[in-house]
Amino acid sequence: MYKENLTYSEAIEMVMKDNGGFASLKYIYENIEKYRKKTGKTPDNTIQERVQRDNRFTRIASGVYGLTEFLENIEENDLGFFTVKENNIIFKKKKQIDITEKVVKQKVRIGQNKFRSDLLKLLKKCPITQIDEKKLLVASHIKPWLHSNNKERLNPNNGFLLSPLYDKLFDKDIGLITFTSKKEILISKRLSNENRARLSVKNGDYISDLPIDGREEFLEYHRKYIFQG
Repeated sequence: MYKENLTYSEAIEMVMKDNGGFASLKYIYENIEKYRKKTGKTPDNTIQERVQRDNRFTRIASGVYGLTEFLENIEENDLGFFTVKENNIIFKKKKQIDITEKVVKQKVRIGQNKFRSDLLKLLKKCPITQIDEKKLLVASHIKPWLHSNNKERLNPNNGFLLSPLYDKLFDKDIGLITFTSKKEILISKRLSNENRARLSVKNGDYISDLPIDGREEFLEYHRKYIFQG
């Protein structure tokens, strides 16, 4: 059953392709030996390291990764979205529609622009840094674009305006900060102590200007599936 000379990354890629382009770490651990034998004292740790560091893979949610090319194609061409049911990631394909790729991409861009425009009208600034220069504000989805249906993607309650650093920390690919329903910021232990100390906020700090109303369910999703605590 093993393929000769496959690296761990190549074997992981094959497992993901078999599963539709994505897989949980647990699924990879259980199925990788279809393509290469586990070697070394801690093979599962090696597999996790490859998934986290190899650019051909992108994190979807906590413990779940996908082929970067596959995920980029879904997002760029609006081909569907991921959802979570009973802690399982499920990909829902968009129904086939007879329009050109160019039109699809244009619709996605228009949707993203509207989302940002609505957030700028409503929120004005980053609640953490107080930065209000539009060029320095990022429209951050709480429940990621890739996980959201069309209604959720355009809902301004599914977003914050964040300065670039905090947008990156909040992003689905990183998941190093999140927020509670009491306006507290949570900072992942996966961020080094040195870098945690360099932030302008500490774990548990109250972010008084954080807009919570209407965003509770989206934040619960982010804490449960995106944040790496």
